Amino acid sequence: MDPHAKGQTSGSSRLRDLIAEQVERCRKMLRTPGPNAKSLIFSEAFWGTATSWYALYGPLYMVALGVSKSQVGLITAIGLTVQVIAALLGGHFADQWGRKRTMQLADFIGWAIPSIIWFTARSMPHFLIAAAINGLYHAAIPAWSCLLVEDTHPSNRQTVYALVQMVFVGSGLLVPIGGLFIKHWGIVDGARAMYLVGLLIVLSALSIRQWGVKESTIGIGMVEERIAASPRQTLGEFYSSFVIIKESPTILILFLVQTISMFTTVIRNTYGALYMTEPIGLGLSPAIIAIIPAATSTTMILALLLFVPHLGPKHTGWGLQVGAFCFSLGTAALLVAPPGLMIVPLVSAFFNGLGAAILDPIRQATLANAIPDHARAKINSLIAVLTLMATIPAGPLAGALYSIGPRLPFVLAITLQITSQLLLLWLVGQGALKQA
Repeated sequence: MDPHAKGQTSGSSRLRDLIAEQVERCRKMLRTPGPNAKSLIFSEAFWGTATSWYALYGPLYMVALGVSKSQVGLITAIGLTVQVIAALLGGHFADQWGRKRTMQLADFIGWAIPSIIWFTARSMPHFLIAAAINGLYHAAIPAWSCLLVEDTHPSNRQTVYALVQMVFVGSGLLVPIGGLFIKHWGIVDGARAMYLVGLLIVLSALSIRQWGVKESTIGIGMVEERIAASPRQTLGEFYSSFVIIKESPTILILFLVQTISMFTTVIRNTYGALYMTEPIGLGLSPAIIAIIPAATSTTMILALLLFVPHLGPKHTGWGLQVGAFCFSLGTAALLVAPPGLMIVPLVSAFFNGLGAAILDPIRQATLANAIPDHARAKINSLIAVLTLMATIPAGPLAGALYSIGPRLPFVLAITLQITSQLLLLWLVGQGALKQA
């Protein structure tokens, strides 16, 4: 037999084995979630579509209706302020009313009603009211976090979070549809059509969760225990949760990394589209920038399917650091992008997608495993509150920097991302992840 042919046959066989192994890993990944997690993951496709549209085109829509760029940052801050209050109450309601009821009610009020206001908005006060009501959705976050993991084995939680990421960002592939709305009807009428369709999408997601999600075992027990809980007991539990956060290096550092991630995300979501489309920025077409979220989503999906399944517990520290570094590269690419050239923002989208695919599932799973089950709702609520409080200045601060120079908000973002990288290096060096 020809040795070259033999080598080709051997190479083809190895390739088939690798493909078969990868397919089996993906199948195992999809079989991992329980019933609650499956319904929550499936509904993320709907939430991801609506929120991606809103985040990308919301600031452009506001400016087109006469809202100033500094007022855009103020509106963001109002929404975050309400989110702080809602997140604080969300942990209490999740234990008092049950996880599912709290999640559904908060998301209906926080997304369906604002979608109607955005659809009919005419001026600055309408956007302020919508942002304030939208902030109430954060009361659902502690309950959603509990339902996702409470009936899931700790060893499977990283996979569950990876699937959440994959489905949520996969919906970003539909963002160009929003771009078509803008292209055909302009910023104002196109955005109105987008908010109307977004309302229907939100109602569909709520229906899927209503039929597919049941109260978790821990949630049922907490409701039975908390019927007679006094306000003093509730405050005492929040204080105990704060002590747990403060005394656990893993929880504390991952909380700080999450806060930095949210702070930089607010900067990117609030001023990214403006920077890319305005003449003082990159001067790109508002319709064409819809490709950016789609590129991010494509990168994340490929990474979550082909790369992340190979990351086990022994890769936790490495994955956290590499993921954080990719975010820094994504921001750096946006900073050096020349005007009118689309390729560099696409490179930025690639690194942001890769960073999110690697960092977020590992960070969320490691944090979830470090939190005691009995204190999960309160700690999730407290982390959300503290994160949001730290994030409130992001919009106004980025607005002030943008008025000085359009690149300055992203200089702040990359500085914070480097800080996050150093915190993770310290955490890994201390061996706290292995202890957790």
